[in-house]
Amino acid sequence: MSIQQKPVVGSWYVNLTGQLFKVWAVSYTGSRLSKVAVEYLNGTRMVVDIDQWDLLDLEINFQKIAARRRNSEEHQH
Repeated sequence: MSIQQKPVVGSWYVNLTGQLFKVWAVSYTGSRLSKVAVEYLNGTRMVVDIDQWDLLDLEINFQKIAARRRNSEEHQH
């Protein structure tokens, strides 16, 4: 079940089509969150308005994060 997610820099999310992406920056207008910059696994980056972000049906992907960290650590040794 998906719920509306707050954009957290450095966190990974999965959209309805199964695409995994990471929030790499957020932007504020005054004191209001206004834009979210995301990066997909293929390196494509895009910026979405917070209103668009709020319409996305996302899940935060803790399992994928853990697997990527394990793989990264294994390749470093």
